[in-house]
Amino acid sequence: MLSEEDVNAKFYPCEAGDSEKLFVLIHGFMSWSFSFQSLIPTLVNHAHVLTLDLPGFGRSKKDVKYEFSYEQFTKTVQDMIDRREEHFTDIVPIGHSMGGQIALRLARSNRFVHRVVLLASSGDMQKSSKRLRWASRLPFFDVWLARYVRDRDVSHVLKQVIHDNKKVTTEQIDAYSLPLQENLMYRALSKFIRQREGDLSREELHKITEPVLLLWGENDRIVPVGVGRYLEKELHRAKLKVFPKVGHLLPEEIPSEVGEEIIRFSAGKERSE
Repeated sequence: MLSEEDVNAKFYPCEAGDSEKLFVLIHGFMSWSFSFQSLIPTLVNHAHVLTLDLPGFGRSKKDVKYEFSYEQFTKTVQDMIDRREEHFTDIVPIGHSMGGQIALRLARSNRFVHRVVLLASSGDMQKSSKRLRWASRLPFFDVWLARYVRDRDVSHVLKQVIHDNKKVTTEQIDAYSLPLQENLMYRALSKFIRQREGDLSREELHKITEPVLLLWGENDRIVPVGVGRYLEKELHRAKLKVFPKVGHLLPEEIPSEVGEEIIRFSAGKERSE
């Protein structure tokens, strides 16, 4: 059983007073809760906010005994919700990129989830190939993986995922570089390659009946807007909004706009367009 410290869980009480609404922020692959720092100030004015670092990522404990699957990630997120003394009757999971798959799974298992927000979510990724899963078992695969990742310049990667390169800051470069220095992270990633399921199938998506807000950057080169259109089509009650001149990191590129859309949607006040 993981503790709150093990996953760097942080709870931000609603600044507007008592609330039974909880926003649960779930980060993406090779990311961590830092990615939501600019979004939290808007959300916390309307509800409580919970963030965490999924096992293997960010400042979480890199326990290689953990099962690195979407289902287990979902159970860990649910466990962090259950540990709160507050009673939440309106839980809104907000998943970015890979985190979107966990948000959707949370909707299937938690009766207090009535709405879901997906930010540039993955949607049609298959599980890793048999060849890659086999390779991940080889001795020193994690060493090769560490060398491969560390050889990539973080500032260059950020300029690929953020549309306006001028918005890339030294703080972001330092924050995303920090977890990459932990050797245990690459052992965890090796297991994640083997244990990660594919994204939810069409049949599984069709079973999700909660309203889903899809927010996308028009210039997303990591998860193209076509994935958003696919999810809008396959989810029964989904609505897609695309922001021009925005890349993959919506919570950092346009936090105010994203926050406003989330607040409006979570209150049942979707804008008709």
